[in-house]
Amino acid sequence: MPGSFAIDQTRSAVLTRGWGTLTGRDLLAHARTLAADPRFHPHFCQLVDLREVTTVDASSAIIRELAEVSPFGAGARRAIVVSTDVAYGMARMFQILRTTPDEIFVFRDMDAALLWLGMAESKAELLSILKHAPPIPSA
Repeated sequence: MPGSFAIDQTRSAVLTRGWGTLTGRDLLAHARTLAADPRFHPHFCQLVDLREVTTVDASSAIIRELAEVSPFGAGARRAIVVSTDVAYGMARMFQILRTTPDEIFVFRDMDAALLWLGMAESKAELLSILKHAPPIPSA
């Protein structure tokens, strides 16, 4: 998955963006990169922008593994924004498989996601950060 992410310590947030082909290998690499980053804390919220994902290449076994290794902790609010039915289904599967009681919600609308995260007033700045964030390291 071509993707990028930024850790916004001021907002205690992880901002993740993906486009093109979303692969399970890249999803796992992102989770591991976050877990190893000293700026990351499990209580951070997360905005995941997958609106430009065109193809999903991730098996249910990979989604299950991702749900198990995800570094976010109890109470972390995570908004996943999608534009396709396949990405929606993958995100919902991830949401259902999570055993840690973090709060995950899948959206089809960025404004609704930002409102749910309590960051609607920062939309322009957050989208700019997402657009210019460094790439996710390859697996």
